[in-house]
Amino acid sequence: MLRSICLLLALVPLVATAAPSPLPLSPRETRNLTALTKLVGDVKYFYPNRYTARLSWEAVLVRSIPVVRRAPTDAALARTLASLLLPLAPEVRIQVAPEAVPVPAALLLAATTYYFWEHHGLGLDKTGLPVVRVMMQLAALPYASAIREEPKTVVDSLFPGGQHQYVAALTDSVRLVLPLILTQTQYRQPLQRQLGHRVRRLMPSESSHRLATVMLTWNIIQHFYPYREVLAEAQWEAALALALQQAANTTTQAQLLQACRVLLARLPDRHVRMSPKTRTGLSIVPPPWALQLAWVEGQVVVRQSPQRLRPALAPGTVVTQVSGRPVAELLTELEGSIPATSPVVARQVATEALLSELAAIAPTANLTLQDSSGASYSYSLAFKTVQGSLYHQLPPVREVTPGCFYLDAARLRYADFRRALPQLQAARALVVDIRQRPTYDLLRILPHFSPQPLLPDSTATPVLRKPNFYHVTFRGATTRAQAPQLPLLPASKAFLVGPHTYSYGETIAELVRRHHLGLLVGQPTGGTNGEMNFAAVGRAYLLSWTGRRVMHRGVGYQGKGIAPDILVVPTRQNIRLGQDAELARALERLQLSAPR
Repeated sequence: MLRSICLLLALVPLVATAAPSPLPLSPRETRNLTALTKLVGDVKYFYPNRYTARLSWEAVLVRSIPVVRRAPTDAALARTLASLLLPLAPEVRIQVAPEAVPVPAALLLAATTYYFWEHHGLGLDKTGLPVVRVMMQLAALPYASAIREEPKTVVDSLFPGGQHQYVAALTDSVRLVLPLILTQTQYRQPLQRQLGHRVRRLMPSESSHRLATVMLTWNIIQHFYPYREVLAEAQWEAALALALQQAANTTTQAQLLQACRVLLARLPDRHVRMSPKTRTGLSIVPPPWALQLAWVEGQVVVRQSPQRLRPALAPGTVVTQVSGRPVAELLTELEGSIPATSPVVARQVATEALLSELAAIAPTANLTLQDSSGASYSYSLAFKTVQGSLYHQLPPVREVTPGCFYLDAARLRYADFRRALPQLQAARALVVDIRQRPTYDLLRILPHFSPQPLLPDSTATPVLRKPNFYHVTFRGATTRAQAPQLPLLPASKAFLVGPHTYSYGETIAELVRRHHLGLLVGQPTGGTNGEMNFAAVGRAYLLSWTGRRVMHRGVGYQGKGIAPDILVVPTRQNIRLGQDAELARALERLQLSAPR
């Protein structure tokens, strides 16, 4: 029986004939494919055979999915999985309850060297990402994955208590017994069956390819996302079954990406993204639109528009429909695939992304608008007329009221700061805007704000030798304190924050909060920090996520955000009058407390 199943697996064609319509998964098929997903992740990343490590797991999945999908019972599933593993990872065992019995790990001999996986974050899955690799090296991001060779003394110290194998439930009656340590003979053992040609690229037109895309994506997050409490709150394991069912029902790349993004949006992490992979692994981000929308008072409102489009698209104008569809309906579709700390933030981000989504579909859109008097009218918007530009921007340091200065941290360089120092020393109030990602020069500027050393949070890399973060340790450099810099600026200070204050921006916000550098004014921050990592999924998609976590010195904020000292929610009236509500509130508060 085992031999026949092996033969059946070997004969499954690499590329099956595309079905005229997608076939939905039955509960039995979903159960089988969920088990296969977990099995492949554990073996791919933690079975330390050098030939297994070189496998094309895309090919393994594409060939295995049709057979695994058809297993009618757990007993048949176990036999199928065992036949799959026998030629690829011969020391792995699949057991079925109640026959499952403990498999004792072999005793280690003192005179022998042993092999095991060690991951510092995820250093694998970077094929086709040459520029990403170089950028990560330049940033000194210590992601690395390798099979280590060590003597028994080192192995005993890293796997205390003889914990040389990992046991996991694939279903309630099928379990995996995975050896984490192999002898030299086992490490060098060639595979009994070659897979033939690699799958060059996972294609959305093939059912097995679509399911493999979800499986590979789920496993990267499952094994290498460092905020485990956030993963647990997202019910990540339970999310797999639904994602597989959604992927099975898709037929296009856009639909498959949507299914993957809905899965990833369970994590309130703004670093998490998935997109088609380009040749270099990077994509060019265009300037912001000259026309910008915002979610204000439960409506989509024009927040900014070029003068030439007014009064038809004046700030404060409400958008009610797009090409005959209610705008709320469009936002509901978008926000389901946006990682965010709350439904309100998801809707805000979806509103800001709406123009880009519409422009990707057609060059024009017919908008139904409502002016301040409540009158409705239509406007045909050509997106090429509202393309943005980075030219002719206001200076990053400017006096907004007498004695009060605004610093745009997204464009502020240390040279700009030094030029403005004479004015800033005499200022009564300073407002630093970190609602968009600040430049790294801001960390050179903040020591002028405090007579005490500033100590930012540090980041650490998870060191993994077992699946699913079992017995994980974290390794990272201790952050150096930033010594005070002269001249010190005595002015009262406020920092503007919002949902786009995340990653490095959130490092700044936390530093401000901990060292009392000024008031935080605006809305809660994005709830995402740490260093990003990247992986190629099926050579077709680029996945990013938070790969290194922040070791908080205060209260953690991952997945929650930092609450401002003064909450400010802009109104439609603010926008109609051209007011920056957060800036106005900060100036009002600082002018009340600033010495005269």
